[in-house]
Amino acid sequence: MRVFPLVFLVVAACASYGPIVDLPLAWRGVESSPAPSPPVAQAFAASTLAFGLRDVRPDPYAVGGYEDSNAVIRTSDNIASYCSTQLGQLLVHAGARFAGSPSAVLEAELLEFRVIEGNTFNGVVRIRVIIQSGQSGQAGAGKAWNKTYTGTSKRWGRTHNPENFNEALSNSLVEVAQQLLQDPEFAAALQPASADPAAPLPPASDPYPLPGAGLGPGSSGA
Repeated sequence: MRVFPLVFLVVAACASYGPIVDLPLAWRGVESSPAPSPPVAQAFAASTLAFGLRDVRPDPYAVGGYEDSNAVIRTSDNIASYCSTQLGQLLVHAGARFAGSPSAVLEAELLEFRVIEGNTFNGVVRIRVIIQSGQSGQAGAGKAWNKTYTGTSKRWGRTHNPENFNEALSNSLVEVAQQLLQDPEFAAALQPASADPAAPLPPASDPYPLPGAGLGPGSSGA
């Protein structure tokens, strides 16, 4: 009778995950939310925002692959909605206020969102942040600023494990938020136009024409 528990333990230890066909997105392995720098905290306190994120990648369902094959891992989840929710929550936790009559519009464009599994799980999230400050009719309204941020994360663990993929993606997105919340250029771009009309916005670090009003199909916003 004592042989059966031993056999069960050996079989369970040898169990492994198969290749992922559809990865359910989940927020995993994030220990804490990033804090804003004093300038960013001050800018959040002085402004209200409209926020939205859209996925501009060629394949909006791709989330990664394997180093030794051409297989593409996809998800049936709405990646734009997922990233908008998670990034928005990180911004709110840092002090951002989303309102119907904003002093600035914060758009995020998802440029890269993937994990490549090799010896480790290597996550990359790249997001372009675009800020249009001021409401129509205000001094300085329509000024645009943008910059691209890239977050990375490396995880170790059992091959094909969905938890490891999600941990790498989650922590890569957190690193994007961390860079954003510590950036003095971001803080300066957020300042309401009426606060100091004579002070110009910092030059764009990643020149890109601001899209037209609205975030378009396949996007998610607050």
